Amino acid sequence: MLTDHGCRARRERLLATHSECDWIIIADPIHLMYLANFYLDPFVFRSVNAAGILLLSKHGRSVLVADSMVRAQSLRSFVDEVQHPTWYDGEHSAPIRSVHLIDNAMKVLDSESIGTLGIEVGRTPAGIVAGLLAKRPEITLVSVDAELARLKRAKDPDEMVLIKQSIKAIEAGFATARERIHAGMSELDAYHVVERASRESLGLLMPIYGDFASGPRSEAGGGPPTDRIIREGDLFLLDYSVVVYGYRGDFANSWIVDGKASDQVRYLHDASREALLQAERTLFPGQSAREVDRAVRQSFATKGIEAQFTSHSGHGLGLGHPDPPYFVPKSNDTLVEGDVVAIEPSQKLVGVGCIRVEHNYLITAEGYQRLSGHALTVD
Repeated sequence: MLTDHGCRARRERLLATHSECDWIIIADPIHLMYLANFYLDPFVFRSVNAAGILLLSKHGRSVLVADSMVRAQSLRSFVDEVQHPTWYDGEHSAPIRSVHLIDNAMKVLDSESIGTLGIEVGRTPAGIVAGLLAKRPEITLVSVDAELARLKRAKDPDEMVLIKQSIKAIEAGFATARERIHAGMSELDAYHVVERASRESLGLLMPIYGDFASGPRSEAGGGPPTDRIIREGDLFLLDYSVVVYGYRGDFANSWIVDGKASDQVRYLHDASREALLQAERTLFPGQSAREVDRAVRQSFATKGIEAQFTSHSGHGLGLGHPDPPYFVPKSNDTLVEGDVVAIEPSQKLVGVGCIRVEHNYLITAEGYQRLSGHALTVD
């Protein structure tokens, strides 16, 4: 989980950059985690259709409103006050859950002086905005979305703890996959091998998703596992994430199952690794994301295989996937110290599959720190 110190520091930074706001309303689940350590466990029924609303005063007061069904989760949050009104008591019919939450958040704001209100344009409940403006039409609305997006780029130490936990669990899954995935298994079987190793390493039940694709099925970019049976000599694409309280790593490799790579597959795998190394040389604060992308594409172009690279060169990581910066030809992003990024050169071979290699990096003042350590071998 995140820390009290980290959550308070992030709230202070947001409030400092929006000092004109008397109150800020936060409702996006990823920002509830980012600013308050409020995380709804997806594996319990109490979280189904649940939500939270975080209210931040310019004077520093923070109030989390989340109904009584998720009280245990809300009490783990780091805020000044938690309100958990009863929604369903097991004896009476319950009201509409989202409306009930909005009504109780409104009660906090009803008696407050509000001239300017900060909102997440795409996430703040319309019921709160409409309700406040109906009573006080003089309120000015200000979007805090851009500032939140900027603040999330540079990761704090408590965020890095969770990202590194995810990466360690993914590495465990890769190591086990190379030992235990064999011809005759289905992709679903392979997923379970990776899932078990990752969860045993993590010691927590957390979501796991990604590309678990064998043979020609990976040509379209991969996808979730199916009942397809993996054949001897198939190219297997593994590119997945373990989500740890919302945070994640994301890295990949493709290899030949129970066989040796053809000269062509080995050449393209080596070329993808070389493109990755070329991209690494461009990773430092202030670098244009399009220059990182160009390094990957130029590496392939020198070998005459750029046409087989049909994806982006990478993206940022954290509470989203993908996050900025975006490593694409027309990106307008610039690397900042504290960015966590994934670089993923790839080659598609018709009738064979997708060759993809990928590492994760932390952008530092000196350049970068590679975070993932799985083997990038093809057989």
